[in-house]
Parts: sequence; structure tokens; C-alpha cells
Amino acid sequence: MLHAGDRTIGHALKELAHRHLGLALNKELPSADWSGALTGHVQYAARDAELPLALGDKLAAELAQAGLTNTAEIETGALPAATWAATHGVGFDRTTWEAGADAAEVRVRNLRGRLDELAPNAGNLFGVTNWNSVDDVTDAFARLGIALSFTGDDALAALDHPVAPVLRAYRAAAKLAGSYGREWLRHVAPDARVYATWKQIGAGASGRMSCKEPNLQQLPRNPRYRRCFAAPPGRVLVKADYSQIELRIAARITGDRRMLDAYRTGEDLHTTTARAVLGKTDVTKDDRQLAKSLNFGLLYGMGSRALAAYAASNFGVALTEAEAGRHRDTFFRTYPGLRAWHRGVPNGTVETCTRGGRRRIGVSAFTEKLNTPVQGTGADGLKRALALLWEHRSACPGAFPVLLVHDEIVVECDEAQQSEAAAWVRGAMADGMAPLIDPVPVEIEVSAGRSWGG
Repeated sequence: MLHAGDRTIGHALKELAHRHLGLALNKELPSADWSGALTGHVQYAARDAELPLALGDKLAAELAQAGLTNTAEIETGALPAATWAATHGVGFDRTTWEAGADAAEVRVRNLRGRLDELAPNAGNLFGVTNWNSVDDVTDAFARLGIALSFTGDDALAALDHPVAPVLRAYRAAAKLAGSYGREWLRHVAPDARVYATWKQIGAGASGRMSCKEPNLQQLPRNPRYRRCFAAPPGRVLVKADYSQIELRIAARITGDRRMLDAYRTGEDLHTTTARAVLGKTDVTKDDRQLAKSLNFGLLYGMGSRALAAYAASNFGVALTEAEAGRHRDTFFRTYPGLRAWHRGVPNGTVETCTRGGRRRIGVSAFTEKLNTPVQGTGADGLKRALALLWEHRSACPGAFPVLLVHDEIVVECDEAQQSEAAAWVRGAMADGMAPLIDPVPVEIEVSAGRSWGG
């Protein structure tokens, strides 16, 4: 917390002792032979037990001096619930996963065959194209009369040729089949649960949590994968998700009048943006997709060219760079507070701060100057919610959190407890976030089912 954003220092006990207590520790003993006399070893272990106490006093004073006591209280309050989730794990349906992994491999083979049909002998001298090779893909398109400077997904999304969407689909399918195939099942414990490592300040610079072994926060949103995370018989998963939370936080930080009015009156901001940008009253599903690409793409300062690629890649919205530029101009005329926020970002290296008081030092990238206060405030609110879940755990005995995914908390409970669990998690999430973004209302979408995917 004190040094968030400083990538030049470490936080092992040896480094902490040197930095905050002026002590030089010899850490060679752990690798020594512990089978003989342990006199020196006991002294070593005793010192390692004593040092955190001395460090605690020292760090508490430094946190107070830096104005970070509240941030420390947020982290301390969330710790029991984060441990709760880690020790309980989440239920898993192995059979469904295996069937999905097999289907994913078939899809990869089919897409590869389709590519070879659309671009026969396009790749190299031997007529065999490695569609995962930059050189082969560049050569393949050159033989089709298209010069590519880049072969990434954004470049392909903007390309008007029948091979491009198939190649994008092939790459996405191959990545999923490779990352989430049968090999992934090594993470499933004998009791048919997955016990991930939740790192409470894993994304230390922003304050967001991270997850590893396995990383459940990056699991694809595709129901094919999420439905494999399921409650055991007689139990259900209650899923609670903050709605548009980063946009709501941005409305509070920037004070943009149009955004604030929309949220206060219960408008859907994506619909509001679509109406303003397109100049129409009746908004279609496609119009709303366009608005999503603008709201999320422009929030942190994306330019016209990047916006066009982002809209195509993430929302399936085709825009020319000129169209993206026009929509971008209209967007910022609609939300002048956002434009003022962007233009008010100071040059050089700065220190950012969340609504909860969490700081990040040494911030130089423009996008990080914008997104760190927003995402960090979201992290503060979620962790405050976790603390409240733990504090009020008697309201729903037998229920516990199993997944913590940035703006979402998933709780497992008995089937008969669905209503109580929904009220419990909704209340904690609302009360945790509301003080940070008042007067912007907090909206939480809650649903329940046997699995994470439905």
C-alpha cells in the first residue's frame, strides 16, 4: 500500500527489514541442513517471528503519515472473506468440462479446414499455412492481394475479406482449446472443487485482487466454461454483479452532469449514449452495442483509430476511422465532464488516488492516470463489501463466497437460502460501494442457479 506503483522494490521480509528497520538479514539458513543441532536455526526462526511485530508498528505509523490508514483498514477488513473463499473453493463439474474440451478441439479442426478451403496454397512454397505464424499469415494475405502491416485481432477485425473473420474465430478457438482443455483439469481437487489462490493486492498498483493457480478471474465469459463451476446437489450459486460500476465511478469522479443525471433518474447510460450519438429515439440492440463500445472505449482516452478496432474486436461493430472520429466528437460533446477530466490530467509522473484514499505513485501513462482512480475505487468498494459479508455472516449461516471477480461476488448456499443469500450479498455490495460514489446510485444485478454460467 505504501509503495503501490513502485516496481523497483520488493516486499520480502529481508527487504522490508532493511527498508523500514535498517536491519540487514542473512536469509541463507532456510536452505541449510536442519537435521542436526538447531540452536542457530531456532534463533533464526525466532527473529523471523519477531520482525513482523516490529514492522507492524513501524508500518502503521508510516501508513498514518501517508494518509493510508483507511486503505489498510479496507484490506484488513476484507482478509477474512478472501480467506473464506480460498479455503472453501468452488464446486466443479468435470464431465461437462471434458465434453466442452472435446468440442473445442473439433471446432479448431473445422475452422482450420475452412481456412485452407478459403485460401488454398496461400501460405508458402509447400502450400501449407501455419495460421498461427505471423509470417505465414502475412504471406497468405499477400497472395490474396492484401498487404498487411499487422496481423493482430484488431487489424483482422477491420479487414473486409472472408478469410479474416474465419481466422479470428480460429485463433480464438485455438487459444481456448489450448488454455482451457483437458490439461486445465489438473486444477481440480479430489473433492471435485477448485481451490484458487486469491491474492488480495495481487494487482498491487491499482488495489484490485488477482487470482492464480488457476486464474478464475480470466476464465472466458462463455457459458460453456462457466457452467462447469457448479454447486453440489442441494446447493446453488448466487451471483451478484455491480452494474456499469466503472462508468458510475467515473461519473462521480468527473462530476459530468449528463452522466450524473442519467444515473440519478435510472436511465441506462448505453441507451443515453446511443440516442445522443445517433440522434434517434428508438434504440436497437445494435445501437446499444455501438454505445457500449463508445462508453467503455472512450472512458480512458482511446483515439479514433483504436476505437474503430476496439468496437469491431470486442462488440462486433464495424466503424471506419472517420465514423469513429465523428462518434468520438459527439460523445465528448454529450459528456463534457469526461473531456474536461481527460484534459485536466497533468503531464509527467503523478500520484493518483482512489475515492477510498488508496494511492498509486509514479504514474506516467495517460491511460493509467485515468483508469487507476476508477478501477482502484471499484476495488475499494468490493473489498468493503467483502468485509461486510464476513461481519454479517450470521445473516445467512452455511453460505460463503466462492468467486471474487473484480465487480462480481458469487456465493454458494443451500437451495432454501436463495432469498436470504441474495439479500445478504446485495446489501453488503451496496453498502460497501455506496459511500464511495454517493450521490451516484449503486445497482447490483443478482441471479441464482446451479452453475456460474446459468
